[in-house]
Amino acid sequence: MTIINFNKAAFIKSVADYSDKPDENYPEVALVGRSNVGKSSLLNKIVNRKKLAKVSSSPGKTRLINYFNIDNRLFVVDLPGYGFSKVSKGEKNRWQNMIEAYLKNSINLRLVCLLIDCRQGLLKNDKEMVQWLDYYNKPYIFILTKVDKLSKNNINKVQKQMMREYPNHHILHFSTSSIEYRNGIILLLNEMIS
Repeated sequence: MTIINFNKAAFIKSVADYSDKPDENYPEVALVGRSNVGKSSLLNKIVNRKKLAKVSSSPGKTRLINYFNIDNRLFVVDLPGYGFSKVSKGEKNRWQNMIEAYLKNSINLRLVCLLIDCRQGLLKNDKEMVQWLDYYNKPYIFILTKVDKLSKNNINKVQKQMMREYPNHHILHFSTSSIEYRNGIILLLNEMIS
């Protein structure tokens, strides 16, 4: 197995339509989750850069499909967040259609990382995303974000509930405050992509 160097990362482009994707046929890992769940923070942490992906304290900032080149061997694709209430219904539908078109049509998609805020656990729209991924037979893992905000006992409760509902899926932990979480995610991505 050749190890992907996640320190070699560059933003390539943002697209509103999957058909405008980059020309390279690299394997793709998609980051999906509710608005403000920490997709951009996770991406910045795993590539060891502070500002490669734009991070905002207010939800709904990722409005396009964003492609990041990793080591000229992989695209990490940051998708718009779902569940953000302070946008119009038309904008929500546009984001939903954009996400679904990408997930349905990407022939290079190898893995979906479904990010879940550990303080909230799986909400209705997360479960809808899981149903959609299962229906279209897309491989996915869960990443519990913001684990530094909860006690280990409460994190274990959330994880056990998820394992009961969705056995046979990896559940990783993530916080920007610890390098060990970064290493665990990178190790799993290398195993699943290489």
